[in-house]
Amino acid sequence: MRKVAVVSLLLPAVLLAACSSSSSGSSSSAPASPSAGASSAAASSAAGGEEVIIGYAGGFTGDCAIGEVPALDGLNYAAQQMNASGGIAGHPVKVISKDMKGDSATGGTVAQELLDQGADVLVAPCFPGMAAGVIQAGGKAGVPVISATSTQPEFVVVGGSPAFLAAFGDNVQGAAAAEYALKNGAKTSFTVSSPDLSYTQNTPKFFADAFEKGGGKNLGDVSFNLGQTDFSAQVTQIANLPEKPDVIYTAMFPPDTSNFVRALRAAGVKSRMIGADGWDTAALLEAGAEAVEGSWLSTHGAGEPGTEFQKVVDGVAKEKGSASDGPAFVALGYSTLQIIAAAIEKAGSIDPAAVAAAMKDLENVETVTGNITYLGTNGVPKKDVTIGVVEGGKFAYPETFTPSYIPQP
Repeated sequence: MRKVAVVSLLLPAVLLAACSSSSSGSSSSAPASPSAGASSAAASSAAGGEEVIIGYAGGFTGDCAIGEVPALDGLNYAAQQMNASGGIAGHPVKVISKDMKGDSATGGTVAQELLDQGADVLVAPCFPGMAAGVIQAGGKAGVPVISATSTQPEFVVVGGSPAFLAAFGDNVQGAAAAEYALKNGAKTSFTVSSPDLSYTQNTPKFFADAFEKGGGKNLGDVSFNLGQTDFSAQVTQIANLPEKPDVIYTAMFPPDTSNFVRALRAAGVKSRMIGADGWDTAALLEAGAEAVEGSWLSTHGAGEPGTEFQKVVDGVAKEKGSASDGPAFVALGYSTLQIIAAAIEKAGSIDPAAVAAAMKDLENVETVTGNITYLGTNGVPKKDVTIGVVEGGKFAYPETFTPSYIPQP
C-alpha cells in the first residue's frame, strides 16, 4: 500500500514568531481567542501560486466550543507552518472563519458568506444538526466539506452532499473502548446516555454492542440531559443495581462529566468510568479531581513528549502563551489541513471539484492524529483510536489500535 506523507513542518520557534495572530489579509467573526484567520501574513511571500482559502464555519461559542476553538488554533498553526515552507504545492494558505454561535439555522448563511469570500474548502462544525446547512451550501457550490471535530457517522450524509470527517466515527471509538475494557478484565458494564445529541445517545449503544459481542454483559442504561447539574436520580439507579457493573460508559462531556462522576463516588459507586473523546480536556482533570482517577477514555492521539502530536500542541501553546484545554482538538485541527493538503497534492490543483474527488481516494495519509484512509469509505475515515487513562491526575496513553469488531452506524 502506497503511503502518502504530509510533512508536519515543525519549524523553530524563531520562525513561528514571525507569524502574528493579527495577520492582515484574513477575515473572521470568531472570538479573538482562536486566533482566527491568522495564517496568511506571509502567504504571498511564502509561495507564488494562487491562494487556497479554507473557510471554517465553526461553533466557537456554545456546546461545540470545547472542541472548535482549539481546532481552529491547530488549523491556523498548520497554515502558518505550511506557508513558511512554501504553502501547499506552491499555493499559499489562507484561513477565514465565522462563528455560528451554536445556531443551526445559520449554517447555510455562514457557509455562503465564507464561499463569497472565496473559500475553496469548508470546515463544518462538530454536530451534524449544525453542519447540515454548511454541507448543503458546500454541495451546491461544488466545494468539499470536512469537519475537524465531529465523530458522528451521520455527519457525512446529513446534508445530502459528500462530506468528510477528520476523526474516527463514534461506532469505532465506542468499540475500541469496549475492546480495551474486556481485555483488561471487565465482564459487566452499564451505560449512561442522553437523547439530546446523537453523540451522547449512540456512542454508548455502540459501546454496549461491542462489549456484548466480545462476551461481556451490559446491565442497562440510564438517560440524562445535557447541562444537568443534579444527577441524584441516575446515581440512585446505578447504586441500587443488584449487580454492580465493572465499568460505566458515557459520552457526556464537561462540565456534566465531573458533576456526574463526583456524585457517583459520593454514593459509594466504585465502578471504573469510561468516556469518549470529549473527556480529553484539562477541564475534566481539574473539575473531576480524584473522582476521575483511574478512568479510561478514547481519544485522537498520544499527547506524550516527542510525538508529532505533542509537538503541535506545544507549538500552539507557546504561540498563544497558554496550554490549550483541548489538546486533542488542536491536533485534529492541524490534521484537517494535512488532509486538505494531501488532497490538493493528489489532485494537482486547488479546483474544489478536483480536490473533493481526490479526497475520496486518499489512502494512508500521515497526520499528527494518525493515518487516514477515505478510499472505500463514505467519508468516515479508517483510523486508529488511542486509549487514554487518568493516572496521578494526568493523562497517559497506553494503546492505539483499530477495534476488531466495529458496529454498523
